[in-house]
Amino acid sequence: MGATTSAKRGEARRAPSPPSHIQREVIGVSLIALSLLMLLSLLSFVPGEAKMLATGVPDADPPRNLIGSFGALLAGGFFFGIGGAAYLFPVLLGRLGVRCFSQVPVSLTLRTAASSLAAVILLGAFLHLETTGVPTLTSGMISRGMGGGVVGQTIAEGLRAVFAGTGAHILIITGFLVSLLLTTPLSLAEAVRRMPEHWATLREGVSAVMPERSIEVEKEVGNRRLRARSSKPVAVTRGEESATDGIEQLELTPTQTSPGPIIQPFPVAIPTWDAQTTESEVVVPTAESENYQLPDAEILLSDPSGPMDRMSDEELKAQSEILSRALLSFGIEGIVTEVRPGPVVTMYEFEPGPGTKVARIVNLADDLALALKATSLRIVAPLPGKSVVGIEVPNRSRETVSLKEVVMSEAFRRARSRLTLALGKDIFGAPSTADLKTMPHLLVAGATGAGKSVSLNTMLLSILFSAKPSEVKLLLIDPKMLEFQSYEG
Repeated sequence: MGATTSAKRGEARRAPSPPSHIQREVIGVSLIALSLLMLLSLLSFVPGEAKMLATGVPDADPPRNLIGSFGALLAGGFFFGIGGAAYLFPVLLGRLGVRCFSQVPVSLTLRTAASSLAAVILLGAFLHLETTGVPTLTSGMISRGMGGGVVGQTIAEGLRAVFAGTGAHILIITGFLVSLLLTTPLSLAEAVRRMPEHWATLREGVSAVMPERSIEVEKEVGNRRLRARSSKPVAVTRGEESATDGIEQLELTPTQTSPGPIIQPFPVAIPTWDAQTTESEVVVPTAESENYQLPDAEILLSDPSGPMDRMSDEELKAQSEILSRALLSFGIEGIVTEVRPGPVVTMYEFEPGPGTKVARIVNLADDLALALKATSLRIVAPLPGKSVVGIEVPNRSRETVSLKEVVMSEAFRRARSRLTLALGKDIFGAPSTADLKTMPHLLVAGATGAGKSVSLNTMLLSILFSAKPSEVKLLLIDPKMLEFQSYEG
């Protein structure tokens, strides 16, 4: 009786534990969710967003990261630490989570964890060696997930200082392969042994995908050879002619087949020119009379889009203050000395404090664009002839530059050359002209809708407003018969 009572008490002490497969599945789901959160944070990371959240720069937009502020800070920390190698972390976590759902026993030993961490760090060091030439400790590289981060740079530069670039590459690649061998069931000997099998499988797959195309090519090659042989003349001797006399000739009745397409040569009309008629009909303007006057620029239309939505002086001053505060938050002191608005961009001339390196300002382009709420910006460092850095920010709306405004400008009127071209305005809003006489060749290129036709017509009209027909002769060749139809006749 006493033994039975003690056995029951022992069973009561043992709390019912969940089955082992349930624990594995819970751990697997958690690891996959963590891997997905980390992957989305890295993929949706906006350059400079983590620094803006940490420093609290005013007027910054809400985080655009898919995981919010946590994702922005998490991705920023990983990119700063190990650079592009951060993408290995969600891969390793996801692989470990998937293995929890299989029947394979999962054992996370200290050797496996250390090997995985070493593989990630060595990959960051390799990425730093491959991106040498751009400082990875600045936001320009780390914010984009490039380079190897602080850890990768420290290891790579230390190895390069001792073993040079080639030796550092060999050591880092060797260490990375050793880490993979210790972390995964990968076998280099097995991979080399099965390489012929993989190559044969690849060839079979390619031949299965493209059999018809190869047959068509072979047929076409055979037909070309047959036509080449049949086109060659065959010389027959008299002996061969007599030998063929005894051969019975058979008449072959052609079977009725569908007639193929009849290809006829396209008739080409060759124009006949009458020299006397041409000289009498074509009128060449001499314009030698003194009555010819250059057209007045007033006949041109002004800007049809109306006045431009320019930023007021108060808005420009506020943007200058935001720019100065944003640079100050990154440890760069200085002031905006001048603001020069243009038709497309506005130039802010920033004078940095003494001892400030220009490269630090250049690498903050993405952070400054985020602070100014601009799609992008361009930094000219330094401006020629000045001790300032130029920061070009796109305007809210682009100004339409009219030909009338440029033709009536002093720069165009004072030009002495009869081949002066009105090109538009520069970034500061000043009229821009050029002399065609100084250009041996002029290539106008651009995508569809970029304004190539408008540029060509503007150049031709510029010459009409500055030269008489007796002073300038132009030969226009239009292969497509499309661009210069309005000038015909």
